[in-house]
Amino acid sequence: MATLQKTLQNDITFVTLSEHGVYIANHVEHYHVPAHIRTIADVSGAGDTVISVATLCLASGVSLRTIAELSNLAGGLVCEKSGVVSIEPDQLIEECEGKELL
Repeated sequence: MATLQKTLQNDITFVTLSEHGVYIANHVEHYHVPAHIRTIADVSGAGDTVISVATLCLASGVSLRTIAELSNLAGGLVCEKSGVVSIEPDQLIEECEGKELL
């Protein structure tokens, strides 16, 4: 990851790792958040969901760890449905409360 950050000269590196979760890092801290066990129906749209939630979190000023945790959960929720679908905010909130993230 250090090579990627050095090459891109970016402030934050955020990588989806499929069934292995997500990795996020800046120049001070880094986190690997493993994927949660799910019944996968379709992975279409998962990456779009992850980056959308991550962008919302970044714009909201939350911590790197929170960005990774929420984005990872949202991407997993999408995978439980067939096709390219959206998730309901209440569904993500319920999932976060179950994992004690909120």
